[in-house]
Amino acid sequence: MLGGYHAQEIQPYYSLIPEGKRAEILQALVKSNVPDATFQSVKVTNGEAGLSPLNKPFLIDASVESAGLLNKAGQRYLFKIGDLLGPQSELYQAETRQYDVENDFNRRYNRIITLELPAGYQVRNLQDFNADVKAGPDAKDPLYYFHSKYDVQGQTVKVTITEAYRQIHWPKKDFEVFRDVVNAAANFNKVVLVLEKKKS
Repeated sequence: MLGGYHAQEIQPYYSLIPEGKRAEILQALVKSNVPDATFQSVKVTNGEAGLSPLNKPFLIDASVESAGLLNKAGQRYLFKIGDLLGPQSELYQAETRQYDVENDFNRRYNRIITLELPAGYQVRNLQDFNADVKAGPDAKDPLYYFHSKYDVQGQTVKVTITEAYRQIHWPKKDFEVFRDVVNAAANFNKVVLVLEKKKS
């Protein structure tokens, strides 16, 4: 989902792109996260002319296959699901912050990853999806947050990730809680699922 300034790069122009070029452009956007993606389908919602990205975000729904995200370790498979978020900012440095935080603009990311597990397999480390990191004076309505959770229905794992930065300026005296939110996204980027055969 792209909204606000992030959507401005494509949403206002999408309806002007020749039909034959649209799939190519959408696939290039998805391949920034999954370079070796083989596409089964790709669909856009809210691509028509005259829509405001503030009210109608630009949605890309892609179904892809990728061998690059999967490795084998003995009888187990390692699925680099965190890579699907794409490169993330990291604030792991230990030095004392010298300046206040200033973001270019407010932003929000809503992501849903659906994984179909092979028959007879289960995920060993689903708890690695659980994250709830937030910053701001009101815990019920935080200014910055990274939240991820999962749901399992049969062989389908659905991961829902919401991330937001709702204030441009943030004081350096409270930098640690801001850094925790940024690093929560960076930590998710490193999540590798362990798929193993179910015990009989």
